[in-house]
Amino acid sequence: MSYGESWAAQAVKAILASPAWPRTLLIYTYDEHGGYYDHMPPPAAIAPDSIPPKLGPGDVPGGYDIYGPRVPAVVASPYSKPNAVTNALHDHTSFLATVEAKWNLPRLTYRDANAKTVLDFLNLGGAPAFLEPPTLAEPPAPVATVTSP
Repeated sequence: MSYGESWAAQAVKAILASPAWPRTLLIYTYDEHGGYYDHMPPPAAIAPDSIPPKLGPGDVPGGYDIYGPRVPAVVASPYSKPNAVTNALHDHTSFLATVEAKWNLPRLTYRDANAKTVLDFLNLGGAPAFLEPPTLAEPPAPVATVTSP
């Protein structure tokens, strides 16, 4: 995990130092939950389309209509609300929904058409709270782990 933290710190610091920072929206999310236990059961999801999956004889039945375990995400922008947290259900298609809403693009699937944007993390009606980017703490140095055979 320390390698991932180090990579993320380098990437985020580069974005914060970029001349593009004043007009940037960074959505940093994980594609998996890391195998950790989540006390919340996955909620139902809107299937992305009306095409059923092609399942083999050994596949678990399903229709892409349930989320998996929750994954962390960070939304960073000069317009971020300080210390903001939301109770809205966001998923990986919230990124698509945000881009589609910003540029008035057509929706790709049923799921992103119904996804919440990340605008609830932003204050677009006032002066940017983080026009001067915050200073990030240094992540721990990556540590190599030894696994037994």
